[in-house]
Amino acid sequence: MASRSCMTRTDDSTVTTTTDTVTRVSPDGTVTTVVTTTIVSVPRPKAPALVETSLPKFSPSPSKVLARPPSPEDLAEMMKSSVKIPKVMDLRPVPKRTPTQTLRLSRAQSSPANSRPGSVRMLSCAYQKYAWGKSGGGSTAANMVMAASREHEKTGLSSSFTIPDNVPVAEMWMGTHPSGMSRVLDKDGVSTSLLDYVRQDPDKHTGEGEDNLTFLFKVLSIGQVLSIQAHPDKHLAVRLHAARPTLYKDPNHKPEMAISLSDDTTALIGFRPIPEIYDNMIKYPEFAQAVGDRAVAMCASLAGLSSGYGASVGGDEMDRPVDEGRCWAALKEMFRTFVQSDRNEHVVKQVHAITKRLREKNKGDGETNVMEGVVLYFATIYPDDPCVLSPLFFNHVKIAKGQALYIRTNEPHAYISGELIECMACSDNVVRVGLTPKVKDTDTLLDMLTYRAGKPRLTYGERIDEHTTLYEPPVKDFCVETVILEPNGKSVIKPVPSPAILLCIEGGGSLHQEFADGTKKELKLSFGMSVFVSPNTSVEVSTEGGIMIARAMSNIHCS
Repeated sequence: MASRSCMTRTDDSTVTTTTDTVTRVSPDGTVTTVVTTTIVSVPRPKAPALVETSLPKFSPSPSKVLARPPSPEDLAEMMKSSVKIPKVMDLRPVPKRTPTQTLRLSRAQSSPANSRPGSVRMLSCAYQKYAWGKSGGGSTAANMVMAASREHEKTGLSSSFTIPDNVPVAEMWMGTHPSGMSRVLDKDGVSTSLLDYVRQDPDKHTGEGEDNLTFLFKVLSIGQVLSIQAHPDKHLAVRLHAARPTLYKDPNHKPEMAISLSDDTTALIGFRPIPEIYDNMIKYPEFAQAVGDRAVAMCASLAGLSSGYGASVGGDEMDRPVDEGRCWAALKEMFRTFVQSDRNEHVVKQVHAITKRLREKNKGDGETNVMEGVVLYFATIYPDDPCVLSPLFFNHVKIAKGQALYIRTNEPHAYISGELIECMACSDNVVRVGLTPKVKDTDTLLDMLTYRAGKPRLTYGERIDEHTTLYEPPVKDFCVETVILEPNGKSVIKPVPSPAILLCIEGGGSLHQEFADGTKKELKLSFGMSVFVSPNTSVEVSTEGGIMIARAMSNIHCS
């Protein structure tokens, strides 16, 4: 008997189709084939909109963005002015789970019988001064690292510091990557790198068989567009690191997931469906001139065939195109014409032509649409870069507060604006091709891309209890939970068989740990502060004014 199973997802259900084929041969040579098909449709929970909470926020209003970072007095005043928060359970209901889902979650959150009490330790985190980051008090990443340093000084863990207003702070890093190592703080200003700390007792701090964290956790504050880039898969990362270790600093892959902290987060991700790309070739003749007749003809031949495919670029599954090979060839031919140096002068000429036309349109009676606005925005920063035209063939998405976007390896993307937390495999490998003054590796990027077309899939995560939302990617390296408590709330962050990092995103409260001998430990946690938590370690969170915490860890839910 042969059996074949296929699972597909629609907007409102998951459909599993199982086909069993049985072939029998009778003594007289007659062949009989019986085919049985079973179709099971399971409704998918819908993600209602996230209700805006009024947790105290520690970033200044737009009118104060360029003034200065908030002082300790400002922060104290913000805490006093906080108001009551709507009940967290109003965000969206906890969905009903199947028995299999319930069992998997229970196993993931249970501690082994022989596990030892773990550690909960305060961290000092690195920050990155990339040019695309926000400056002054407008950078959440900068505000977090400075606010944490002030709290550490109060408890004697370290000295506080201030970042000058004119310094762009793009990212805060939490993890063990050598390019931005976190440090475990002890009293009297003594600290240990997080990697050295976990390797002192790897069975206790990372789990049996591991001696490092599988994930890297970040906060991003985006002041201007990042480069058009992609991250390598594991096989490519090993080769790139061996060949160019100064550029590709580790041999690991880098899938990643972004969770927006603001409603103005935008990005480019993946190729648009081919019908949309072809429509833009017709609408913008400069675009068609830039890619050349061959690419236009290849897209035209597919435009009427592929309008229904491409459900989830950046997601964990995707509808297959009518002709995958032809689509791959058309997208690669189109993209190659933009970025290869032998056609650069011709493409840049078309970039200048379209930007001039759109500016004139904007000055006259016509209004530019969002896509045209992004093209003009790119042109103001990189006027001679062919990738100014990338919004015409990449998806432009707006990521609302609380929404997440998963980005596979080998997928082209670029963040444009906003504030977000980002979790990824423990890697810093980036292959760039445009919209950047940094080193470009065009040939590598052309060879590595998947050239899949389709629409991105965003998610609000999955509510797993009244306080907690899980964001789970289809990889084992990482996942993220967010925990929101209203004023005077309490909740237990359950133990998991993975090391974890907790970050306070909004508000403040306390972490309580109780040991087997009855002794207790308390750590104060406020905006920007982060802690390392060993595997199989339970902590209770309590708050007077409300708190939002994110927990990054290995993906314990991934089989």
